[in-house]
Amino acid sequence: MPAANGSASLSIIEPKLRGPSGHYAEFVRALAARAGGIIRSIDVVADPRAREYVASLGGAVPVVASRPASGTFSEIAAIGASIRAGRTTLVLTANASHALHADWLSFAGARALSGLALLYHWPLAKRQARLALALAPRARRHALFLATTRGVRDSLAAAGCARAIEIAYPATRSAGAPMRAPFRHLLMAGAARINKGLDVVAGLAERYAQEGRDLPLLVQVSPKHVDRHGSREDAVVHRLLEAGYRGLVADPTAPDRDEYAARFTGALVLAPYARAQFAHGVSGIVLDALLHGAPCIATEGTWAGDLVGRFDAGIVLRERTAEELAGAVDAILARWDHYAARAAEASDALVVEHDPRRVIALLASGGR
Repeated sequence: MPAANGSASLSIIEPKLRGPSGHYAEFVRALAARAGGIIRSIDVVADPRAREYVASLGGAVPVVASRPASGTFSEIAAIGASIRAGRTTLVLTANASHALHADWLSFAGARALSGLALLYHWPLAKRQARLALALAPRARRHALFLATTRGVRDSLAAAGCARAIEIAYPATRSAGAPMRAPFRHLLMAGAARINKGLDVVAGLAERYAQEGRDLPLLVQVSPKHVDRHGSREDAVVHRLLEAGYRGLVADPTAPDRDEYAARFTGALVLAPYARAQFAHGVSGIVLDALLHGAPCIATEGTWAGDLVGRFDAGIVLRERTAEELAGAVDAILARWDHYAARAAEASDALVVEHDPRRVIALLASGGR
């Protein structure tokens, strides 16, 4: 793989990237924004609907959309074509099957596989995943396995991945993002999901309605991946809307990047995520919130909770209940200047730690 001198070409493969909203898009945007001088060009293999968004990312380096991916065969073919061409290849949301397919590609010797980076966002929880990796000895030995948290890295190392490296999730702060802003609203950002605490926030809205409160509460009720809700999410969204809470603003659409970032100004971000699912998973929402100076309420025992607690930039919930959430909101609002100042300090630290340039350099150097 080329050294970090601007000579490398990067292929990013993510079939679920469909447009400018969500963290697939934000990840690619962050890498493209900070790639100048390290990467010569970026080729994004995504859903055909992402072509216009991808074309808008050029600036620091040329960014193009090619070989639209639709279906598993197309995705594997794109990986094969990229590493055959000697390009640095990043599978943005990898699973064990990607390593297995790469291992089986007839041309994928050690040199080609060393140009493949597989990014894992979650630990290997299923036996099938560990088995698939066991059947991919060349990939485990030569490919670069990137992990978004220590727990993910540990699971990859335990599965025999020789080049498992923990990275700081690439993220950027919007230029001129206001810090220490006066309180404006409660915010549940990102697609509506029960495991991210949608039911707890619905309970908060019901509680506030009964108490006659009117704190502004903005909830993005757009479905995950801009698809339809599951039946459970549908029921909880209906419950939220029927709570009769006069402070509720329910947004059924996913905002663009500028509006998404702007919502963090003066926001108290609600992230009562389920502990079981998010103990070792990055919360892009909480990371973005702190980068933009917004205090947060997160769950104890999660990556997000650890981040909030590290900076004292909000409150960490022991129990995921509407009652506990309401108490945390009141506690932060009573000391808003303190928590806003701590979130601003967190922003300055995180903008360095999570600079996408670190990941770009790692990819270009082959993990060295």
